[in-house]
Amino acid sequence: MTTSTQRGFTMIEVMISLVITAIAVMGLIGLYKSQSSAGSFSRHNSEAAVLAEDKIEFLRTQGTAAAVSGTDNNLDPQGCTAASTPYSFCTSGGIFTRQYSEVLTNANYADITVTMTWTDDGVSHSLTMYGRRNR
Repeated sequence: MTTSTQRGFTMIEVMISLVITAIAVMGLIGLYKSQSSAGSFSRHNSEAAVLAEDKIEFLRTQGTAAAVSGTDNNLDPQGCTAASTPYSFCTSGGIFTRQYSEVLTNANYADITVTMTWTDDGVSHSLTMYGRRNR
């Protein structure tokens, strides 16, 4: 009587291992997607904060003229719009909208408010910063 020993995997074992691998890969793809989204939001939030600070500092250095307000549309991270400046570092426009206002509160101070808005992955975000300058 001869005994034969079989070596290798059965088809069921191979299919189970493929299912387990597919489930693990789907989990990794979900993790990658959520981390990419969080990284994108973090980057855009930092860029918006820098643009808001830039406008606050610009308004703080202006003279004692009347209060100003305005809106800058389609700003890129460098603060440029498509038609604003011919510099090589400016892109063709960006995702940020900057609204600013300076309100003369009394004879000594002017309050500055800058609100940045942008859309990231279909979700609208905003950031508001405040400043004050002497008159």
